[in-house]
Amino acid sequence: MSAALNSAPAPERGADPDLELVADWLALQFLTPPDAARIEAGRSAQGRAALREIGTFLGRPDAAETLCGKLADGSAQDVTVALQRRYTALFEGIFRQRGLPPYASVWDGTGRLCGPAVGRMQGLLRGLDLHLAETCCEPADHIAIQLAALAEALRQGNSELISALLDELAWVGRFAAFLTVADGNGYYDAVAQLLSAFLEKAKQN
Repeated sequence: MSAALNSAPAPERGADPDLELVADWLALQFLTPPDAARIEAGRSAQGRAALREIGTFLGRPDAAETLCGKLADGSAQDVTVALQRRYTALFEGIFRQRGLPPYASVWDGTGRLCGPAVGRMQGLLRGLDLHLAETCCEPADHIAIQLAALAEALRQGNSELISALLDELAWVGRFAAFLTVADGNGYYDAVAQLLSAFLEKAKQN
């Protein structure tokens, strides 16, 4: 479960757990810049194996290998600093031409922060018995929150809310395409490729 959300105890699982785990992993990539502990975990043998499993599961082993390579490209401290700076440059700008704000409202046609997608997501979170953690200051249409909510809907086996959340994530195709261009051959380009593959797989499930 993403640190952005708190939930009631989950009912018995009713969906493919691999999809849930990948949704949670993707949510974490967009929620905050990576810290040293996350980088160290990703660089470990277990972390590399997990990334390769994700790549195989999504049919994108090349993207997973890119992530493994980027995580090993220098000392853990250097990689952490580089990815933190890249995260800030890509996702924490206000204007799309200066970055890629990870909010549905910016990409779904309203073109502004805190648009109608926020209210829709708040309703879906209530339907899942989820609420934003007190430490989370992001609006509910942040991609990490949407992905974490989808992971919980998958855990609950709630087909109606799974479908609704996939509809809410329709904007992510455009976001991922722009991210691939903005971060060409970088860490977040590879994440974007896995994100697109995940959404396609989730729609087919």
